[in-house]
Amino acid sequence: MTTDTRIESLETQVRTLKRMLFGVFGLVVVGGLLAVTTLQSVPDVIQAKKFEVVNDEGKVVASFFANMGGGMLSFSNKDGEVVAGLGSDEVNGGGVLGINNKDGKTVAGIYADENGGVARVLNNNFTEVVQIGADANGDGRMKTSDSKGQTTSRIP
Repeated sequence: MTTDTRIESLETQVRTLKRMLFGVFGLVVVGGLLAVTTLQSVPDVIQAKKFEVVNDEGKVVASFFANMGGGMLSFSNKDGEVVAGLGSDEVNGGGVLGINNKDGKTVAGIYADENGGVARVLNNNFTEVVQIGADANGDGRMKTSDSKGQTTSRIP
């Protein structure tokens, strides 16, 4: 075998090895892309005991969690004080919506009781000053109170 023949044979082998290497590399890339696309599919159900959303400072500004009455969705201000909550009442199992002031004290709420819906407004001392709801007969009722909780008017 001459030197030129040997060089041609080596060049052919190198070309064949390069083609095989690029083929294997291509298969690895295609396999990787297929694996990534199957990993990005949307799951049917995500389960956890609590979900939290935090701001840039790491403070929780929203959370969704389970309590003794069922589920609760809670919103906080930038200082971390809970300012609103929506969920199920632990006492009677009905729905409840609570609105708090910037200090986290409840100042308004809507909830369900045995007669129907009830809306309450409280002052900053947590004293109820207005209540609207239904009575046992299904009729509407409204009550206002002074800052000490003493009834000032009632309809009917």
